[in-house]
Amino acid sequence: MPLAEVYPLVSSRAVARPFTYEVPDDVGKGAVVSIRFGRSAARGVVVETGVEAPAGVKTAPIESLLYELPPALVDLALWVADYYGSTPARALELVAPKLRARRGERRTTGAGMAGEPEPEELTEPQRKAVARIVAAMAGDSTHLLLAGATGSGKTEVYLQACAAALARGRGAIVLVPEIALTPQTLGRFQARFGDRIAVLHSGLTDAERRDERERIVSGEAPVVVGARSAVFAPVPHLGLICVDEEHDSSSNQC
Repeated sequence: MPLAEVYPLVSSRAVARPFTYEVPDDVGKGAVVSIRFGRSAARGVVVETGVEAPAGVKTAPIESLLYELPPALVDLALWVADYYGSTPARALELVAPKLRARRGERRTTGAGMAGEPEPEELTEPQRKAVARIVAAMAGDSTHLLLAGATGSGKTEVYLQACAAALARGRGAIVLVPEIALTPQTLGRFQARFGDRIAVLHSGLTDAERRDERERIVSGEAPVVVGARSAVFAPVPHLGLICVDEEHDSSSNQC
């Protein structure tokens, strides 16, 4: 079997390094797997495949594949660990939550509502902004600044851009600077996209956060609305990140 480097999701700094495991051919970077680690069961994240086993080390196979993360999200977590002096395992846990079976009905705000109709006509600035964003989706990673006064229709541009991402089979994340702003933004997005919206912020319980992340990982909710921590949402095929009120100081806090 091919070999891969796997970071066990354990808190001890004494084992803050990757370990080599055998993986099936279809397991790649970003796979969250179940492994035997010492005498215990643990979760791990595959960070590299096609590696060689260290000399004299006997490798073991992973036990199962749990789910998969976008490889770019793994790179982001490892960068966070290096930049902030944390362990890779602790940073990877930000993007690789422990999932479990859904707990019945999910608490939502406006989910299932009839889609909010699009305006009959966008303004000229809105049309130009949407066209530029859509064009950027076809190229390499691009940063665009959308400037406009309050009430000028920036949220409609976000909605149009998210719709364009979905039409291309890609996901989107919309970040708001404060949890207090999440309900009003979430309401508009749920009215337009229905149950394809997930919400992530620190006001959710652990169980609610797991439920939302499960929907994101499965592709059931390809658009995520939330505060800063939602940037770690495991969105498959992420194509767009909208940072609302990016000038707000809370958007730049570490």
